[in-house]
Amino acid sequence: MIYIHKFLPLVVSPLMLIIFLILLGLWIKKPKFVLFSILILCFLSLPFTAHIIWISLEATYPPKQKHEINNYDAVVVLSGMLTTNKINDVNFVEWDDPDRFFAGLEIFEAKKADKIIFTRGKLPWSDSTPEGEILREKAIQFGIPSTKIFLTKVVTNTAEEAAAVKELLQSYDISEVIIITSSFHMPRATLLFQKQGINVDSFPVDFKATGYKINWTYFFPSSSGFDKTSKGIREYIGRLYYILKPQN
Repeated sequence: MIYIHKFLPLVVSPLMLIIFLILLGLWIKKPKFVLFSILILCFLSLPFTAHIIWISLEATYPPKQKHEINNYDAVVVLSGMLTTNKINDVNFVEWDDPDRFFAGLEIFEAKKADKIIFTRGKLPWSDSTPEGEILREKAIQFGIPSTKIFLTKVVTNTAEEAAAVKELLQSYDISEVIIITSSFHMPRATLLFQKQGINVDSFPVDFKATGYKINWTYFFPSSSGFDKTSKGIREYIGRLYYILKPQN
């Protein structure tokens, strides 16, 4: 199933739309389709376009301060912040964005949560250590008692994370939880946890656009702008998929 989830968004991605319009224009010999595809490419490559998309993605879950949240049985830190590279048979762990990890530790240290739950995220084609296991060791190094850290079973996406967390909550009689993930990802994560019957609070982190000021460089097309636009549209596709997907 994870392979389908990775492939389907590509089919309806901006890149596929542009390629389709170019091929269509060449096939029917209509240069205006090719020109239109170039204009779309330029528009989607603007950092300004990406910024507007990401502002809308993050609008539902603005930043929170720790004093604004309640007390919980556990804080759940979702995977998605580490990359493991094997170089000369040695695994090197690189942080893509540590905000989730450190926010989880801060909530625990502020005594807002009694336990920390890490999800053991791992893609099926990866031979790396599941993310939660690495984060557990890092948390212990930062002084978190090992008895307060819990791990889910291995999961490959957010839907599996929600199901695995539910199993863990039932096993340890945990009821009140707060989840930590990127602000743009929080609506989808919250939806999936609610579909599992878990009543969760949220602590969004990792803001990509909120708080960033627009400047003149935002109006020049760039490959990074197209990448951010594509990722933003992909997140909207993911949200729509799980909204329409019936509960098992």
